[in-house]
Amino acid sequence: MKIFAYGTLLKGMSRSGVLCRSRFMGHGFTNGALYDLGAYPAIGEGSKIVYGELYEIDEKKLRELDRIEGCCLEDKHHSLYLRKQADITMLDDGSQESAYTYFYNHDLDDYHRIVCGDYRRYTLEKLSDKQWYIAYGSNMSSERLHERIGETHEIKAGYMEGYRLMFNKKADNGGVYANIAYVGSGCRCPFAAYLISKEQLYQLDRYEGEPSHYVRIGIWFSDLTGESNIGHVYVANTDKLTQNQNPLHGYLRYIHTGYEEHGFDTNDLPKSAE
Repeated sequence: MKIFAYGTLLKGMSRSGVLCRSRFMGHGFTNGALYDLGAYPAIGEGSKIVYGELYEIDEKKLRELDRIEGCCLEDKHHSLYLRKQADITMLDDGSQESAYTYFYNHDLDDYHRIVCGDYRRYTLEKLSDKQWYIAYGSNMSSERLHERIGETHEIKAGYMEGYRLMFNKKADNGGVYANIAYVGSGCRCPFAAYLISKEQLYQLDRYEGEPSHYVRIGIWFSDLTGESNIGHVYVANTDKLTQNQNPLHGYLRYIHTGYEEHGFDTNDLPKSAE
């Protein structure tokens, strides 16, 4: 069976160890409204978007999750959360999945709503003025990124394990831009992570057309030294997905530059469409 995690169970968050041996299936979203309850978040009924991760679990793990979430289906009145089926849209390809998730079983009117719909992103933005931004496309080139937002504080390189670099985000000029999709073991996508200010991050939001073109979500990542962090990454809005194809030469040149700068093999990149 499948479970949709949206709070402390997410990778890199306080209870991520609970699902660390369960099969991760990718990033997705469901409809609802996300609230900050202090030590953890909660989904309430609503029509907004809530982002999270999809996992495959067994009956034993489901029972464990019920205990953690204070969910007792035989005594719904005294349950903290209620486990319900939800429709999940996968960010990787826009496909639909059905999964359990936990909805808060009490009134949420007095709590702060998390407008971005992403608990990991929201938590990151509260912690520090400096944030990790994970670039896998044209912004891997530090020269291009600096032209957009100015100087950065630190750079790390690495691979997003299980992810594939795609060129399936519609461009206004009729071409395509870079995107990532989680496909599982056997794939990995090079990245350059830049430590930037929140003001610079908000500048990038404007460049990336967030959220109508790209959606910014929090993500757990590990660099080439094995050090792990949580950062921000832009993935294509599912409304902007198209068939994977070769990008235009001018755009691809930036990615080549970034690969060379950070020591990645450019032979892994596609040919240009021109």
